[in-house]
Amino acid sequence: MFVGVVLTVAGYLVVTNWSDLRAITVEIGVPAALASAALALVGTVIIGQVWRVFLAGVGVRAPHSDVDEVFFVTQLGKYLPGSIWPVVAQMEAGRRWGAGRSTTLVASGLMLAMLTATGLALGVVLLPWSGGAGLRQYWWTSLFLLPLGAALHPKVLPWLLDRALRLIGREPAGVRLSGRATWLGAAWSLAAWLTLGLHVYVLIAALGATGWKALAAAVGGMALAWAVGLIIIPAPAGAGVRDTVLVLTLSPLVGQTAALTVALASRLILLCVDLLLAGLSLLVARRLGPDGRTPSSSTP
Repeated sequence: MFVGVVLTVAGYLVVTNWSDLRAITVEIGVPAALASAALALVGTVIIGQVWRVFLAGVGVRAPHSDVDEVFFVTQLGKYLPGSIWPVVAQMEAGRRWGAGRSTTLVASGLMLAMLTATGLALGVVLLPWSGGAGLRQYWWTSLFLLPLGAALHPKVLPWLLDRALRLIGREPAGVRLSGRATWLGAAWSLAAWLTLGLHVYVLIAALGATGWKALAAAVGGMALAWAVGLIIIPAPAGAGVRDTVLVLTLSPLVGQTAALTVALASRLILLCVDLLLAGLSLLVARRLGPDGRTPSSSTP
């Protein structure tokens, strides 16, 4: 039911915006659109690595194809109102690996906290160099850096979860996180923002904005836009919020109309990438056995 609902919503969004996507592709050029889509694909795959790292960090062992199937399919839930649906679906799907809901919740929570913290940090560091208004209008989001940084300590989030379970009269989950997972998660997150920032840079470069200032605006603007979208939970996939931050950041470089075009192009490209990865991960997982290997023809 979950997959059916999210595929229907995502497919509807693609169909209703297809004419806009074609018009934007003509405006920025097919080579730039394809290069931007390729970078968006790589960046989204890297985000999946962040979840994989934290899953392993809390002791969950699962085949790579199985993890990809769960992650990329459940990520389509972000296009429904609210940002909790991917996490809820991941908590349920994690049971196939023998992981309790609480364990998967910690892994997903750490992924979101890490992506938000690193996105905010990159925005704070890079956007003052670009001169855009995105950081000036959403400066208050930097206040989340301190609590997010604290939550990313290997002992904090598991401790908070155990306290919450005790308060409602349930047994503590006893989840433990390795410190190595935190550092790996941070490295993968920064790599994701750099790649997704390049995905935006290719688009603005096609419209005439090049150089270090444009690169800082693209990387910092995309990282901040995504982080703000994660903070403002009710917006489906950060809809409206992420676009606003990008437009405010890129307008001084390419103008407001072109910045709006880039923001819309980025959103539609990422939507198509999400659908493609969900479909491919389902196909690969179905072709492989439950242990992540191709079933033998002699298997009964």
